[in-house]
Amino acid sequence: MDDNCGVDCTGVDCAQCREALSARLDGEESAAERGAIDAHLVSCAACRRFADAAARVTRLARTDVAIQAPDVASALMSTIDGLTTVVRALSDLDSDSTTCAAAMMAHDTADMVSATRAALDCADIAAAARRVLSRPTATDTGVVRAILAAVATAADRSAAECGQHAGHHGHCRIHSQSAQRAAEICRSELANIPG
Repeated sequence: MDDNCGVDCTGVDCAQCREALSARLDGEESAAERGAIDAHLVSCAACRRFADAAARVTRLARTDVAIQAPDVASALMSTIDGLTTVVRALSDLDSDSTTCAAAMMAHDTADMVSATRAALDCADIAAAARRVLSRPTATDTGVVRAILAAVATAADRSAAECGQHAGHHGHCRIHSQSAQRAAEICRSELANIPG
């Protein structure tokens, strides 16, 4: 099985794409390379497989950190299961938002500009929230409340925007459902945070 598509149609080869994807998963991606990487992903099945596999590994690694941190769970969330559920939903939302935004950029139509922006905002907010909630040390409950509320707001917007295209585009349907689920989970956990 070939791990590289061998095509450099976007100005980015597979090695550059994979390095940038690793940076993206670590929150170190530059805005300048985002468009080229997303365009490459649309045209390269091998790099999409790499992106999916890398996201799964990152999701597992970050979730494992949260599971090993009962002090955070007991102080901020009702249970370890609650924190794990939130972190998994945030990981899925980040991945689904990024995938949907990349697919919408490939369509390059004016009616998808707002939905693309909403998906990118949602991905960034979900990634930041996941990092905060995955830390093995206690976090201020005010910060947790604010970030969960921000995720719910961004997810609601994405669900509505992509929901308008869900009948025609599978990526929008998946993203809209993921966003709705994440918003519900974050609101549920907000209700469980003391104070």
